Amino acid sequence: MKKIKVGFGPKTTANSFTQSGIKVAKTLNDYEGFEAATFGETFEIEDLAQFDVLVFIKILPEYNVLKELKILGKKIIFDYHDAFLIPTAYETNLIKKILKSIYYFNLERAERKKYSLIDLCFVASKGAEQVAKTAGLKTKFLFRQIFNDWNEFHFKQHTEKSEGLVIGWTGVSLNIDQNAEIKTVLEKLCKKYNSTISYLTDVIKNDQDEEVFKYKLWSLETWEKDILEWDISFRWWLDSNHQRHKDSNKIISYMAAGIPVVCRPTNSDEEIIKNGETGFFANNICEFEEQLDNLIKNPKLRKYIGENAHKYVWQNYSLRKHVDEIKKTIEEIMSVE
Repeated sequence: MKKIKVGFGPKTTANSFTQSGIKVAKTLNDYEGFEAATFGETFEIEDLAQFDVLVFIKILPEYNVLKELKILGKKIIFDYHDAFLIPTAYETNLIKKILKSIYYFNLERAERKKYSLIDLCFVASKGAEQVAKTAGLKTKFLFRQIFNDWNEFHFKQHTEKSEGLVIGWTGVSLNIDQNAEIKTVLEKLCKKYNSTISYLTDVIKNDQDEEVFKYKLWSLETWEKDILEWDISFRWWLDSNHQRHKDSNKIISYMAAGIPVVCRPTNSDEEIIKNGETGFFANNICEFEEQLDNLIKNPKLRKYIGENAHKYVWQNYSLRKHVDEIKKTIEEIMSVE
């Protein structure tokens, strides 16, 4: 039986490619009838043409490349993650949507033409699904898998401490500004409980005026161990439609390590966290302070939430389950002429 050849790319240094490209391809190769590999970011037709199905992770080639692939009979899947599509797809205000549709008319027409060549778009939340459909993409709901496999059997062992805790966040340094609204709350609670904020990110910053904030370089080789230094995790974002539709890969990572999380929920977070059982939602700054304060001073609650979160995500968001769904989806689109 001829194997279905599946390519994942383009290769980047981003964790999203490691997780949704390298690891998914490796796991897909365990299935009979599949042969998976990765491709580079030059988008050369000769390289791409060796595959029957191409999964583009966050980044799409130009229209002419996609068109040539369709002429060759290739199936094209776009793994959305947190890519930015067209401006009007994120706009909820009707007047602004109309104005943007006029201002960005030529850009959006070109992008929609490109999207029309895509067979399917993977989305991990209902919010992202609506955005992709508005942009003209045919969608397939595919939950985001756990990125930190090591933490299935190496997870947070909570202490009885209510002081001297580490409260963690991870992401690219450009997104640290998303925490601007809660910076005063973080400083206040850290001073109250003699605790620190750990930023696991791509820069090291030493600022005496921000003594409660400690920076550590994110590394693909060590990040699963590094987050176990935390007692609590958090995620916040400044108000925007794009941020609201981001998926929950970081939240799932924290939960998979057994670390209780307080977050301003995105659409995706609302589908994953059971508020008060596997994590806490904070819809405003006052709620964020209240939930974080409660976790700091209540070690039994940290342990309860962390253990529930760990159990829940490993039952529902494993890599194997994720790849099972990809396999079924590829078989379905390959059966369509």
